[in-house]
Amino acid sequence: MKKILTILLCLTLLISMTACSGKDMTQGKAPEEILEEAITKAAEWENYEMALETHMVMDIPPQGEIEMNMTGVGVAFIKPLKMHMTMSMDMPQMEESQNIEQYIVQEEDTFSIYQNYEGQWYKNVMEDEGIEELMSVDPMESIQLFVKHIKSAEIAEEEKINDKDAVRIDVTVSFDMYKELMETNGSLDMSAMFGMDVFEMLGNMGDLTYSIWVEKESLNVVKYHMNLSEAMNKMAEAMQEIEEVPQELIDVYQTSQMEMSVTLSNQNNVEDFEIPEEALNAEEVPFIN
Repeated sequence: MKKILTILLCLTLLISMTACSGKDMTQGKAPEEILEEAITKAAEWENYEMALETHMVMDIPPQGEIEMNMTGVGVAFIKPLKMHMTMSMDMPQMEESQNIEQYIVQEEDTFSIYQNYEGQWYKNVMEDEGIEELMSVDPMESIQLFVKHIKSAEIAEEEKINDKDAVRIDVTVSFDMYKELMETNGSLDMSAMFGMDVFEMLGNMGDLTYSIWVEKESLNVVKYHMNLSEAMNKMAEAMQEIEEVPQELIDVYQTSQMEMSVTLSNQNNVEDFEIPEEALNAEEVPFIN
């Protein structure tokens, strides 16, 4: 009996040591190198779960200052795109939260969007020649473009994300990356939608800074955070130079504050889902762009 207990104790110790000795894949690497490897890996994900948080404050006349907090959870499959999201939106002006459930399915060059709003299902079909082009963008080209335009990257701290050790990397990327991406992919050119030259409007926005958390053992991207307030304020400055933009819109962007965080988990281990019949049979309403 004593021998058996000794063997069991040794086995338990060995298993616990193995479980606690996960290799740190970030050790000895520059933050730029960690980001490139992590984002390259993320481009190969087949599916994942996500949780998002968004906080926004906007001053919209004549209502005045409007504050909005939105939280949501969902799952996504990549090729073809298939998503399910449930979201809750809170505003001080509303007595109750607004809850939205949404399914998005890619079908060749269209997106079918099924949305449950206040207990009623609606269907939108977004069809555009640029969708297929957008979805066919080579992820590796985007990654190389991202790395090319990194202006600075710094490991800020280590913390637990999803109960696992991760490093937070603060990265600043030149806005030239987004301009180059839009210039080489016509599907991203929103000039027709806004009725103005978007390249000209965005040209003076400057650099964007955000944080990316990378799990040390797996090199999975597990969270990212963007403070878009400065970008929106810079966009207002850029709009000043364009005659077509009304001053009211410029004022809204000039006073806006917006932060967004997305936490990612269960990469490549998500269970598939079925869209409910009541959503599939919903009345189709025109998609307004």
